[in-house]
Amino acid sequence: MRNKMIMLISVLFLMTLVGCNNIDKKETREVSSTFSLPVTFGDGTEGEYLLIGEEGKVGFLVGSGKKGEAVEVPIIANKTNKYMWHFWGDKDSISGDFKVVGTDKEGKEHPVLVSGNDTVWRYSNTSISPNNGADSHIPSNMVFPTSGLWKLEIYFNDKLFGELVINVEES
Repeated sequence: MRNKMIMLISVLFLMTLVGCNNIDKKETREVSSTFSLPVTFGDGTEGEYLLIGEEGKVGFLVGSGKKGEAVEVPIIANKTNKYMWHFWGDKDSISGDFKVVGTDKEGKEHPVLVSGNDTVWRYSNTSISPNNGADSHIPSNMVFPTSGLWKLEIYFNDKLFGELVINVEES
């Protein structure tokens, strides 16, 4: 009888622990920082590109301007726009199938990359192509169906490369 009681208490304790771990925790998100890359524009003007992400690892272009005067362009919900991704790292970690998984403020995952008229999860067989001081870059079209803070997970060959958080504004 005593063993059954200890077993029952142990099971109830474990169920309580597991149940506590399954409580829906609101993820706190902070917008990723921006950083700049120097550029010389076609007319010879010294300027900079403004990227959002993790400097020295991953970011995509969100603005440009004269040196010290770059302006960030807002990302608008339901508006497809072209973005230039920049990556730093060894060739094995930044080539192959490129995928971005977007998670909205409610925790729902969305394919945010756009190819033609269809929203897709990935672009296949990307290759190393240096640009603006980055080891590689990929142009992409993206669309975000709702406003708010979005977490973007960046993958190459289904291996998580990095994450960033952006703010998407109402249209």
